[in-house]
Amino acid sequence: MNNRQAQLLLILLSTAALMWLLAGCGDETDDVTSVGGTGISVSVVATASNLDTGQVVGVKAVVSGASKAGELSYSWIADDGTFGDSESDSTSWTAPDAPGVYALSAIVTDGEKVGIGKVNVAVASYLPIDSPFYRGAEACSVCHTSGPGGDQFVTWSTTRHAGAMKTLRDIGQGRNAVCQGCHTVGTYGVNADPDLDNGGYDETAVARLEGVQCENCHGPGSEHPSPDFGSVAISLAAEVCGSCHDESHHPTYTEWSQSAHGSGTVAFAAGRASCAKCHNGVEGPRYLDDPAGYTNLPADPTEIVAHTCPTCHDPHSNENPHQLRNASVQDVVLPNAVIVENAGAGRLCMNCHNGRRQDYDVLAQLTDGSTHFGPHHSVQGDMLAGVNAYEQVNPSFTFASSKHLLVEDGCVHCHTHAHEADPISGSSTFTGHTFEPTVEACQECHGPVQDFIDIIAKQDYDGNGLVQGVQIEVAGLKDLLQETIIVNSSSPANEQLLRDDFEINIGDITISTLQQREAGYNWAYVDFDGSSGVHNTTYAVQLLQQSILYIDPGALPSSAYVVLQYESK
Repeated sequence: MNNRQAQLLLILLSTAALMWLLAGCGDETDDVTSVGGTGISVSVVATASNLDTGQVVGVKAVVSGASKAGELSYSWIADDGTFGDSESDSTSWTAPDAPGVYALSAIVTDGEKVGIGKVNVAVASYLPIDSPFYRGAEACSVCHTSGPGGDQFVTWSTTRHAGAMKTLRDIGQGRNAVCQGCHTVGTYGVNADPDLDNGGYDETAVARLEGVQCENCHGPGSEHPSPDFGSVAISLAAEVCGSCHDESHHPTYTEWSQSAHGSGTVAFAAGRASCAKCHNGVEGPRYLDDPAGYTNLPADPTEIVAHTCPTCHDPHSNENPHQLRNASVQDVVLPNAVIVENAGAGRLCMNCHNGRRQDYDVLAQLTDGSTHFGPHHSVQGDMLAGVNAYEQVNPSFTFASSKHLLVEDGCVHCHTHAHEADPISGSSTFTGHTFEPTVEACQECHGPVQDFIDIIAKQDYDGNGLVQGVQIEVAGLKDLLQETIIVNSSSPANEQLLRDDFEINIGDITISTLQQREAGYNWAYVDFDGSSGVHNTTYAVQLLQQSILYIDPGALPSSAYVVLQYESK
């Protein structure tokens, strides 16, 4: 494409995008597109629709609606092949050596308005009966290699999807029809219909349709480009990926659908501009590709989508391991400017799974109370790093952390601990997309445990006379702190109110004292983390013990082993 063609295409794409945003989706004829309201209509006529390689066909652009009919500029583009004269209304096109269906497009402008028309020509191939039909990723590369259309083709070309058919051949399954559908274009994906004669691999098993390509996810592209995207679509639906990434081979979709991410959204948060980045699958990809540069939406979003595959994975890029978003390779900044460097791919998770509270937010809650008392319920990142609890319950005490933050890839290692099926034990393939932690991830360090409560604490932290599982010890301390706070109420009536609903009433300044709220913040911090100490045993135990001692030094049994400063368990 020469400079003049690129300029015309830029005008067309920019104007088309604007019209699409302003007017929404409209109707498009097979080969006529006008841009700019009552603009230029262009239709393209070819002298033949089926050619052999190297054969020449004549094409002509027929124009209507131009305001300056005598001052029209023409530019011809195609996926491949050669035009005789690319700047006149009539020209010839020499077919390339590669078989396929090619779109011959004419871009026409009168200096004010732009129109594009195209005609499809089959070269040493067949022209599908049904439309829209598949053309292959090379057709997309004309606009999506660089410039205004982006470089999606270039980055996609390096992904495993692009080489999906080679993967089959490497394991001797290249001719297995059962497998081919998920490794080629046309059988599965957006608007796929194997009953149609629409040019998929199931109709014509040619190299240009091998691999998981653009049209698997965006639909058959014979009517694209156009102001309303033509026959292609952008979808965030998990079913797009799930049509292949499912069942016993790799049950990713089924697992995801059972997860908290897949079972729905927190509707009130997903619809808020300030919360959408972590609660709305439309905004999630934009945030996780550039957390530091992200700015909240100027207004509340109207489209609400659950967190689907594209939230965490970039389908166009292989720049990061597992095609994860950029947040997975960037140091995460937790509240109070705490930088976490050593969490690997888990950094992606921690960008949303954090407490959302700066020091001044905590002080405001303690002083003025809050109906949403405590950190945000997704405080797991802070807990793992051992930061941002209310450590002023003992200002002279230096709190410590366990070593789980140093586990390779942090959250990801334990919450997506995948394993293949084992015919001997009868276990099924597991991809980790329920995001529930598995004991298999613990066994590498903690031995053959069968349940999380089998991970035994090193001491009796709650002072009940037994050394039990870490989660039981932490739960015991949490219950002890709650009871210590309650029995130290300012009146019997307030004591009863705290017993009735501790989580709600602890933040009410008419019910709780400042001291109760200070210790209560740490109770909420440990409770909202949800791991019962697994994420960071040392920090959780120290917070609970020091908070109990802050309220009542005699409330912690003398038999309890108090985890000291700098002591990491």
